[in-house]
This record gives sequence, structure tokens and C-alpha cells, in this order.
Amino acid sequence: ASMLRAEAMQRLGIPFEVIPSNFDEDTIKAGSVDEIITAIAKGKADVLARAYPDCLVVTADSNNVFEDKSYGKPKSLEQAREWLQRMRGKTQEFHTALVLTLGSVKRQTVDVNISYITFKNFSDEEIDSYFASVNPLDKAIGWAPEGPGLTLLDEFRGEPGSEFALPLDTLRKRLREFGVGL
Repeated sequence: ASMLRAEAMQRLGIPFEVIPSNFDEDTIKAGSVDEIITAIAKGKADVLARAYPDCLVVTADSNNVFEDKSYGKPKSLEQAREWLQRMRGKTQEFHTALVLTLGSVKRQTVDVNISYITFKNFSDEEIDSYFASVNPLDKAIGWAPEGPGLTLLDEFRGEPGSEFALPLDTLRKRLREFGVGL
């Protein structure tokens, strides 16, 4: 239940509720980045759709790809620092799987969105300053596109909202397909 996604959802101006699925993401092991994030987003959706069959469930999962390697959340501050040092001044892909499910009619849509994040060529001191103000261990690649994280960002290219792992144009389109008025 990402607070960044909740903030992005608020931009739509429709009522919603954030409910954690408690889906065990570690059960998904093999596959490409897109296959893994899709399986996780669908797993979250399936859990919630069973519990709330008459509600339209919106779930997402995301991961970063840099130099043909996928990155999740760092396991240590040292790993987060190493990743950011490796990525500074360079562009990475940010993959998001978006799943909408209405369990009562057994209807589900799946979309995968790719956006691009380019970091500034920041210094080690700037990484230290960033780490002093956030916990990088609860963020993919140790970074988030908000607050202090914006000081490290050079450019974002992609669908609005996808920097928060919630591609809003795609979400609007899918919501309309499910009959939600926007």
C-alpha cells in the first residue's frame, strides 16, 4: 500500500481507500522484470478482489532496470549507496504493472508501463545528505521521486504518475472502461 501511489490517486479526484493486500511478493521468483511485476500486481489484486468482490481493485508493482539488471529495495545502506553511485549521471528504466480487477464479474485488465529516470551526476556528499533525510531501505533502488529525492533527479520521461508507479493516463482510460466517471 504505497503512500506515493495514494498521493497520485488523489489527483484523479475520485473516492478510494488504501487497503494492504498482504500478498507475499517473495513467492514470485522467476521471469523477466515485466513478468515478475505483473505477477505481483495480479497477486495483490486477486487477494483483494476475493475480499472485496464488488469493489474495483487497483493494484500496481514496479521495478527499476539499469544496465540490463533489475533492482528492488536495497538490503543495506552500503548497497543503496553503491547503486546510486553506479546510476548517477545515467538513465534507468522504471517498469510499472497496473492491474484493475472487478471480482464480481471476473474482469481484469493488465498494463505494463515503462518510463525513464535520469539522475544528475551527484556527489557522494549529496548521497550522504539524501540518506540523512530519508530511509533508503524502504525505497526501490534506495530512492524516491519526492522531497529530498528530487535533488538527485535530472530528468523524468514518461506518463504522468508513473514516477510514483501509477501511470495516470492508463489508469484513467481503464477506469472509464470499467464505467467510472472522471
